[in-house]
Amino acid sequence: MNRKLGLILTILVSLTLAACSKPDESTPEPATKAPSTQPSSGPVYPYSGTSLTADELRALGIYGDPRDEKVVYFEYNSTAIDRRSQVILGAHAYYLKQNAGTRVSLEGHADERGTRDYNLALGERRANVVSDYLNANSAASNNQTISYGEERPIDTAHTESAWQKNRRVEIKY
Repeated sequence: MNRKLGLILTILVSLTLAACSKPDESTPEPATKAPSTQPSSGPVYPYSGTSLTADELRALGIYGDPRDEKVVYFEYNSTAIDRRSQVILGAHAYYLKQNAGTRVSLEGHADERGTRDYNLALGERRANVVSDYLNANSAASNNQTISYGEERPIDTAHTESAWQKNRRVEIKY
């Protein structure tokens, strides 16, 4: 049931992103929004596939182009993609759509809690969820997934802060 809900959420997000207009890719630097009655909130990064302003990206913890973010994080024992990760993955999907044939390696990881086999399976599920999201939003399927489970932690401490850093999928071109 949880997998179906995740798939439905992925499809809804895909349709939402597909409905967004595609800006001119020839813009080498961040463009600014057209003047409006609301105060300006910073540049927009149209070439990254998002129409969010710099302020909106910063509110999600993204500073600059979302494509510069190569890691998406997950909650404990979860494969759900949060809003911040959706923006990051949307930018990568946009890039992949514009650069057909680009190969991507998606490395799934888990924190140290749980058995080795469970964490390998969880890392694989996370990598597959990211792969499915990218495929659904870029019409590309050059993704290779691999799970390292708990074997390659970013932080070896035994704290919630360390565990949060270790629950991730790394995007490698």
